[in-house]
Amino acid sequence: MLINQKNLILGHGIPKEIKIRNNVELPCPERGNTYSKYGFISTLEVGESFEVNGDTPGFKAKSLAPAAYAIAKQVRTTTRNKKFTVACRTVHGTCKDPLVVGCWRTA
Repeated sequence: MLINQKNLILGHGIPKEIKIRNNVELPCPERGNTYSKYGFISTLEVGESFEVNGDTPGFKAKSLAPAAYAIAKQVRTTTRNKKFTVACRTVHGTCKDPLVVGCWRTA
């Protein structure tokens, strides 16, 4: 929906919650989820692994696998390392309710 230019000039088209600012520097674009707490996965060497369990502060076993596979995909698309792969397995518990999940850098 287009706003009538006259209403915009009179200040009737911009909500009060929105503040128009001048001379604000545009931040550099970022690719992917670079602020993920699982970002350290991209630094693993082949053969290295780690586990996340219920006692790991700030991390949940259930969220490890999706995050690890997303990080691996990001590494493959943004770097020259097209073979970067990880594998995640439930070590204790069930797939639907994991207690301990491990993550291995496989290639």
